[in-house]
Amino acid sequence: MGKIFNFTGLSNTEIKIMEQLWKIDQPLSLKEITEFLNKQLNKEWKQQTVGTYLSHLQKAGIIKTDKRFSKLYLYFPSCTKEEYLEKCACNFVEQVFDNSLSSFIAAFAKEGKISQRDAEELKKLI
Repeated sequence: MGKIFNFTGLSNTEIKIMEQLWKIDQPLSLKEITEFLNKQLNKEWKQQTVGTYLSHLQKAGIIKTDKRFSKLYLYFPSCTKEEYLEKCACNFVEQVFDNSLSSFIAAFAKEGKISQRDAEELKKLI
C-alpha cells in the first residue's frame, strides 16, 4: 500500500530541506540550500523557487532566519527533528484516532504489528 496521508504538513521537497538543515546542524544560506537541492534532486531550480519553500517553512514555524549580513539570510531549524516528529505523531493520533492513543495502539495490535518487546516497553511507559 502506498503513502496515503502526509501528516507532517510538508511537501517532499520541504522534508528534504529540513533533513539537510537538521543534518548539517548549522545555518545555511539560500544559495547553499539551492545548490544542495539541485544536486540531490537533479533539478535546476532558481533561488526564487527554493525561497518559496523556505518561506512556507518559516510561516509554519519550522525554520527561523538570521540576517547576519546586509542581504544574506541564514536559515536554521526552530526545533529538533525529534520534537517535530513528536508533534506530527500527536497530530496524527488526534486527527485519525480522535485523540485516543489506545485506539491507535489497538490498530497496530489487531494487525499483529506489535512485538512482545514493544508491548513490554509500552507497559513500562504506562
